[in-house]
Amino acid sequence: MKRHFILLVCLFAAAMPLRAVDPGTAIEATVVAKGSLPGLVRAGKGIVEIPCQVAQCLRLPLGIVQMVFSPLPGVEFMEGLENTGKGVVAPFKLCMATLEMPYEVFGGLGDSVTGLAK
Repeated sequence: MKRHFILLVCLFAAAMPLRAVDPGTAIEATVVAKGSLPGLVRAGKGIVEIPCQVAQCLRLPLGIVQMVFSPLPGVEFMEGLENTGKGVVAPFKLCMATLEMPYEVFGGLGDSVTGLAK
């Protein structure tokens, strides 16, 4: 996996046209990029949280089915109860993640553009 990433970066670097950049601009760009990393990470986490919570919502019907079919061998009532509990809480977490996402994305990207991330 790491080799594929390095190969991909090398291919993109080889395809880009070369231009001269003065050292001051290069140093300033490096400082801004280094300072923007926490904002971009926060934006990425905000975007990924929504599909994760949608998937957790599917545990409610799974848990109900497990509890109904618990007399059958291989299906446990306690697993169904656990999945039902997590499935009941998941829509509320999804709502909170949806409401927090604009701040996470735009706040994170704003910090990355301005370079004011701490």
